[in-house]
Amino acid sequence: MSIGVHNIGQGCVTCLDYDEHYILTFPNGYGRQVNALWSILTVPWIELGGECSINCSKTGYNASIVFHTKPFYGGKKHRITAEIFSPNDKKPFCSIEGEWNGVMYAKYTTGENAVFIDTKKMPTIKKKVRKLEDQDDFESRCLWKDVTYNLK
Repeated sequence: MSIGVHNIGQGCVTCLDYDEHYILTFPNGYGRQVNALWSILTVPWIELGGECSINCSKTGYNASIVFHTKPFYGGKKHRITAEIFSPNDKKPFCSIEGEWNGVMYAKYTTGENAVFIDTKKMPTIKKKVRKLEDQDDFESRCLWKDVTYNLK
């Protein structure tokens, strides 16, 4: 048994230092083994699944990402594979695999293999958020301020 959330729409990430804007889509989210019988046999978990993309219109670079869900029997949780493409190329110059909440490894067309990122070693960085009064009506914190207040 599980519950799934299908994420629709897209997000935009801006890298101010490079004046680059990345449009990205989101994976689906799943709560797994949420039924009483299965919770005796396994520990419930949350996972991501599905395909996503990241595109930069300025540079033309793009990535195709697949979040793999855990098979019913065997297999690992939180697996991810990705391919990164140069502008106008049909073949990726880099392939990535690993765990999205752990270590991901990169394999380049040059033959080089390297750790792409180790999320467990990354420092936690405090978010920089504009003051509520400086946000537009439909920015997340402004839009959800009453819900956040009541949850607290």
